[in-house]
Amino acid sequence: MRGDTKAIAIYVIASLVFASLTTVLALWPTHDWSNFYNARPVRGEMGLGRFLIRGTRYGDGGRSTPFAYAWRLVDSTSLGRLSAWIGYLVHQLGQWLILAKVQQQQKKSKENCDGRKDAKGIKWSNDTFYTWNWQMVYLNGSMMLYKLLQTHTTYDGLAVDVSEGTAQGSVIAVLVVALLLAIPSRGIAFGKGKKIQSLSFKETLDFVKKYHGYVMSFGTVYNFHYHPAEGTMGHLGGFFYQCLLLWQSASFYHQSHRNKYWVLLLETWVFIHGTVTAIIQPGTNWQIFSYGFAIVFLVNQVYDTPIPKRYPWIMASMYTVFSVAVALGFQGNRAYYKMTFVPVAEYLCLFGCIGIGMITAMLVRRWHLGASSVVFRAVVVALAYIAVAAGLTIGLALVLAGNLKVYNDY
Repeated sequence: MRGDTKAIAIYVIASLVFASLTTVLALWPTHDWSNFYNARPVRGEMGLGRFLIRGTRYGDGGRSTPFAYAWRLVDSTSLGRLSAWIGYLVHQLGQWLILAKVQQQQKKSKENCDGRKDAKGIKWSNDTFYTWNWQMVYLNGSMMLYKLLQTHTTYDGLAVDVSEGTAQGSVIAVLVVALLLAIPSRGIAFGKGKKIQSLSFKETLDFVKKYHGYVMSFGTVYNFHYHPAEGTMGHLGGFFYQCLLLWQSASFYHQSHRNKYWVLLLETWVFIHGTVTAIIQPGTNWQIFSYGFAIVFLVNQVYDTPIPKRYPWIMASMYTVFSVAVALGFQGNRAYYKMTFVPVAEYLCLFGCIGIGMITAMLVRRWHLGASSVVFRAVVVALAYIAVAAGLTIGLALVLAGNLKVYNDY
């Protein structure tokens, strides 16, 4: 078995073990295993059998309120808030620090290669983890254990203070960046756009390739600490996915990090998790996630596989199955526009990132390389990076939730 394949098997098994452990520890105290399917708990249900949670919010007409996160304490505590934010900040800043140290080491490694312009710096490993990989594994592992302890003692995650839309938006922002990174291998849509002849476009892709880890880290860590370690089917799929992303955060400069089928799993698992989570809740939100992420796969992600070129009959079959599924899924309401939310939002964000990146690249290229201008350029690029990351998260949150409310009125 190849080194990267073996590593990926370990990632998947370890993630499944942690997600399963989370579920068992949450449901074991009450022995009410039916709560595994309880996607809309009411006040007094769930909460590990010891905590009083808000449950589902119902408005006028008895309808439940989307994005009113149910798994929060009715009376949040200062200790709960503090422990949730400390866990997040330690995890987040720890990941960013490790990434920054490795990039600094990469820079020095290139400078020490006899000054050659073609110096490659740190080599990608197929067999062993580097020291920084293990540092990230230890950080992630300790924070996973912290998450279990924190949930079972104070319960609340970041959900007590920030909107659920931002948590979901941060994950979809990760997927948007993944689309951008994959342009050289699968294009922008239908395999087209792989070789756009533009210096600013190339500079944008090079920049994203070099610095994407920070925004990916934010999307992963922020979402991980948003939810308490509850025991529903949705939490099981969610924590499994978050663990997969945490493994990806730990594997940079290991060949598994860029294994295209592993990356494709990371991108498409949201289709399975989003669909299952939405289906077990009454309503039609599942159409947004299921059809939306399916469209992104058929338009973009599938072109990272041999299927479009070698097996056109499989592509035709997938398009046929999708068309039939849409016809059946919208029989009740005919609201076909819902399946455009995710792909339209992702592509608008993708083009927005490309546009801002190209404009920034053109601007900084015009400045002279004096000592002061180098600092100024660095500040401008950093601010553009932060603005794009924040804009992605907040913009996608508004698309998904319609607002940034944290519902505390029930």
